[in-house]
Amino acid sequence: MPELWPFTAHGTATEVLDWRTDVLQSQSREQRISLRSVPREILTLRHRLDGSGIAAAADLARRGMADDWIVPLWMMAEPSNVALSAAETIVPVSAAQADYRGPGFAILATASGGVHLLEVAGVRADGIDLLTPLGVDLAHPIVAPARRARLLAPLEIERRHAGLGFVTARFLLQDSADLSGLRGVALYIAIDASTSMSGAKIAAAMAAVKALVEELGTTVPPVLRNDICVVFWNATVTGVRLYRDADRSDLASLADWLTAPVALGGATDFEVALSQAPDFFSGAGAKRRIVLFLTDGEPDPAGSVDAAVTLRDTIDHLEVFGFNIGLTNTAYIARLDNTGVDGVPIIASGDTDALRDTLLGTLLGLVRYSGQDVLIDPSQVRQPLPETVAQAFEAVDSGLGPIVLEPLRDLVERGSVLSLYDIGLAECWSRRRWLHSLRGRQRAFWLPTWGRELVLQAPVTSSDTSVFVAALADPGAWTGRHVMFDIASGRVVRQITNVVFDALGLKLTIAAPGKNIPVTTPIHLLTKVRLDTDRIELEHYGNRSEFVASVIEIPE
Repeated sequence: MPELWPFTAHGTATEVLDWRTDVLQSQSREQRISLRSVPREILTLRHRLDGSGIAAAADLARRGMADDWIVPLWMMAEPSNVALSAAETIVPVSAAQADYRGPGFAILATASGGVHLLEVAGVRADGIDLLTPLGVDLAHPIVAPARRARLLAPLEIERRHAGLGFVTARFLLQDSADLSGLRGVALYIAIDASTSMSGAKIAAAMAAVKALVEELGTTVPPVLRNDICVVFWNATVTGVRLYRDADRSDLASLADWLTAPVALGGATDFEVALSQAPDFFSGAGAKRRIVLFLTDGEPDPAGSVDAAVTLRDTIDHLEVFGFNIGLTNTAYIARLDNTGVDGVPIIASGDTDALRDTLLGTLLGLVRYSGQDVLIDPSQVRQPLPETVAQAFEAVDSGLGPIVLEPLRDLVERGSVLSLYDIGLAECWSRRRWLHSLRGRQRAFWLPTWGRELVLQAPVTSSDTSVFVAALADPGAWTGRHVMFDIASGRVVRQITNVVFDALGLKLTIAAPGKNIPVTTPIHLLTKVRLDTDRIELEHYGNRSEFVASVIEIPE
């Protein structure tokens, strides 16, 4: 077995995620080819040691400079809230928010400075299973995952006064994996199959859920795979598919099943929709419990909503997200929806793309629009946001007269620099998952300007397709642009399809927002961007992480 690097980290730990993307540009387009979809990971740790500690570190490096090491990931460490006995084979920990592997390694650190290496046999959402009993009694230790690694550079030793000093070690982590996938979730999707769902409604619902399942299938996590259950319902349950710890083949089978025609009929019984949930979640262990509830109608019989709420409340820690398809009355589904974060989105009948984005955004905890994430992060607006506007050109100089500037690309590119930080295991893990999903420069996302470029002149109702704003520029400047209505209850993103002058200023044509928008709502432009680097450098300070990255506008 590789030897443990046993020193605790002091000060900042620096982590580098390094992808490789080939960007092929033309005058009006670009193609991005991911050459390394799983990042190389470089971890730099700094240790404050006394004289004997420095000697021990130097001796360890001298003996195993070219060997494998087991290195703790201190930035994912978590204090244990229980005392552990020598006979323990399970260590409670928030494994869904850290890079534990099974089989793999973890460490326990004590206040006295001792570090104990553990071999992990399996990973569950609320803990790790050990290959052998712990073997020592420990009171409230620090728990962290550990990975195989190689020393990437010479060990740096900086000696200070009184025998103290600092040791800096730079490791190349082994066994890298794609961590972009959702994990540790039990997902129950209830799709209304009543008669009123015929036509575009059921087609959109099935296509959107199929797209969700396919995305989960492309990002299956290395551990803590998800449970998933899809239920078609009306007055009875008309179809069920259930998979535990679903792998790629399971999700591919489920996606195929969602292409088959669905027999519609009967009433809209909300209790029937949740009837399979108790058994499903009882077998999910400590996984996060989520219900996505899709319907186009009010409960029939009316009392079924009361029964559904009662059934929901028998399942501990259950999160229910409701979605109305073509139904403006949200009163009934709002009683079942217990999340309160997104309200009840109203999706136009047959709008597959909007339903897909809403489902995926809800499940992944992001705003989605037109198939890409919208980066909405409070930390990015708490510091200056430098921007550049440029267009690539070539200067043609014959030496005999004026210099001619020839544009090389049609796009006038907006560049910006993001500074983002996250606090706590959950936020840091969510950011890591998002960065993995971008794959460096490969994947695009939407970035708000936060510039409040448009000013509403009248409130907007949920069904309005016209928005009146102040006339701050020529109509041609806004046609085709994408805007975000910055509503606290949930941002709304739409494309401006037409602009004309009006007595109130400018009249913008958009798709119905699905919710009421007050006249005081800020409106920001959206730009489609990608990272302008394949190398992300994360700085870890205790329970906080931050990074700075440049982004650049790309053609739509």
